[in-house]
Amino acid sequence: RVMAQDAVDFALGERARSLPSITASTPLVGAEGLKAATRRRAAIARDRGWTAARVDHLLGRYGSEIATLLEMIDADPDLGRPLEHADAYLRAEVAFAVTHEGALHLEDILTHRVRLDYETRDRGAAAADEIADIAAPLLGWDATTRADEVDSYRRRAAAIRAAEQESTDAAAAAARQRAEDVRPLVPLPVP
Repeated sequence: RVMAQDAVDFALGERARSLPSITASTPLVGAEGLKAATRRRAAIARDRGWTAARVDHLLGRYGSEIATLLEMIDADPDLGRPLEHADAYLRAEVAFAVTHEGALHLEDILTHRVRLDYETRDRGAAAADEIADIAAPLLGWDATTRADEVDSYRRRAAAIRAAEQESTDAAAAAARQRAEDVRPLVPLPVP
């Protein structure tokens, strides 16, 4: 929130003084109704056949938005299955990343949404095909786009693993840069 406030203040320039930020008092998505959702924790676990740890993970990640995930699973029970190569995550979390969080690329899903990039030794590469299979119809990917997304992510994951083996920052940066990003970064114009 502090970084967001700083970015907005920077964008507003002098106007920031007369338009104070309200970000500190604005609830995050999923925060409203969290206490009520948390009270349902045991019932959710029992009704779904899940462990308390799975429900805690979902509440911690999605807050009261867990209701949306449950609705998605009710509409498509296959989404209630864990990912084959990352069983701490449900297929619904991948679908939610696309339908509710604006993810457009496999890299975004694995890095910023389900976060397998940080939580598995292979950076989620083993789960990439299954995640792409879930995301592809939601994003309208054809077979070529799906394959390109998986290949791009695996090259990126391999480049990061190679960078982690380097002994200097410069060598690590060079190793990471050997794999192009699925969407190259575009510098923002400076006001």
